[in-house]
Amino acid sequence: MKLHKPVALLALAAFPLLFANGRNTIAVAAWLAPVFLLRYVRTVRVRIAFPAVFALLFGMWLFQFRGMVPAPAPIVIGVALSYAFLGLGPYALDRLLVRTNASGALSTLLFPCAAAALEFIFLSLSPYGSWGSVAYSQYGNLPLMQLASVTGLYGITFLVMWLASTLNRAWESGPRWSALWFVAVTTVVLIAGGARFTFFAPGATRVRIAGITPEHFKSFPNDAAENRFWSKQPVSDSDLNFTRAAFARAADDLLTKSDREARAGARLVFWSEGAAPVLRADEPALLAKGAGLARRDGIWLGMAMTSFAREQRKPMRNKFALIGPDGRVLYEYWKSRPVPGGEAQLSETNGNAMRYADTALGRAATFICFDLDFPRLVRQAGAAQADLLLAPSNDWRAIDPWHTQMAGFRAVENGVNLFRDTGHGLSMAVDYQGRVLAQADYFNAPDHRSVAYLPTRGVPTIYSQVGDLFGWLATAGLAGLAFLLRR
Repeated sequence: MKLHKPVALLALAAFPLLFANGRNTIAVAAWLAPVFLLRYVRTVRVRIAFPAVFALLFGMWLFQFRGMVPAPAPIVIGVALSYAFLGLGPYALDRLLVRTNASGALSTLLFPCAAAALEFIFLSLSPYGSWGSVAYSQYGNLPLMQLASVTGLYGITFLVMWLASTLNRAWESGPRWSALWFVAVTTVVLIAGGARFTFFAPGATRVRIAGITPEHFKSFPNDAAENRFWSKQPVSDSDLNFTRAAFARAADDLLTKSDREARAGARLVFWSEGAAPVLRADEPALLAKGAGLARRDGIWLGMAMTSFAREQRKPMRNKFALIGPDGRVLYEYWKSRPVPGGEAQLSETNGNAMRYADTALGRAATFICFDLDFPRLVRQAGAAQADLLLAPSNDWRAIDPWHTQMAGFRAVENGVNLFRDTGHGLSMAVDYQGRVLAQADYFNAPDHRSVAYLPTRGVPTIYSQVGDLFGWLATAGLAGLAFLLRR
């Protein structure tokens, strides 16, 4: 089987595509797969190449993100189809606009511009935020991840995809000087990222922070009572009292563990997403208990609650309250982006405004779980020059550890030190360069807690000031190159 045959090219693309994103990511696979897929598209007739590539991308997405979308099969298939269209776009534009040997060195920029621009547009509109970005495949490459502090995700996507068009030009026409541009830019990015990582590391002043995830308590006497509770049917006094008592036991357990962490030296303790369920009428009493503990132990206490009011159209508030050592509530934040589906249908939100407070530990801010999948939303933390970003979260096994690793990019983008305390997933603390300071997996941590020493100062970043400028530049670049190459 010769390398230039279409079936061989498609096979060479398919194997790395299995690991180019999602649950079993291998970083180098994300660089290799587009090389062979672009070669295939350029050498096969359009009416064959486009359907074949679309089908391959559709199947690969279903494999890469299997089990990660909590939705019925028809919705999962619809999501996969939309991502397959997104993936096909850069290859289709390259095939239609680039005339291989006839096009100059500038043509190597069309494919990465298309990839970055279409990803920017699609992910800006997607209800799933930045899920599926090519950039996430490079988690762990810390020098390259520093590029996110300038360009956000889309600069990394551009660089990864630029390799494919550069090698394909060399494949078609022999070695070209245009390859030196790719080598030079990539070298500069990696050297600059390595220098930032090495010479501008966080200072020595650090604070002990503890994250606590709850134990499981039976909240309803039986399934029938639970169904009546959620469907707003009449609930007996005995059933409601059972639920209220179960919620109180869960909260008391969290407060006891918070006290223990405070006595062990933690200056700030916070809970994972929705850790303390509470009826709306009982919420003030729960906050008062937290305030008393914070005063007594002299700590900052972050209380993540799920507050229920059955009589409302959307009965649930997924919220977080940060209480200071003086017992005052410094801020309350409601989750801005509930996960599409059941959570979104039940959750009341109050807008996207971030809440923060200046403390002796630095400027603290909060986003909750799925919020962190939206870079534009989280950029509020960088714009406000937050130092600590507390991210109470709750996942499930299929997205562990991928979802937490995605959040690490928000720390680099915005120059904040991030602690993501996660129920049913990976809890992780990273500094503003993406360096992992501590991590604990819920499924392997018997006491369901995580402790880290975080820097108390963040840094300003270019991305936090200019936002998705690179995405807009890639979009403009795509339009300009399309015009030039058509001529």
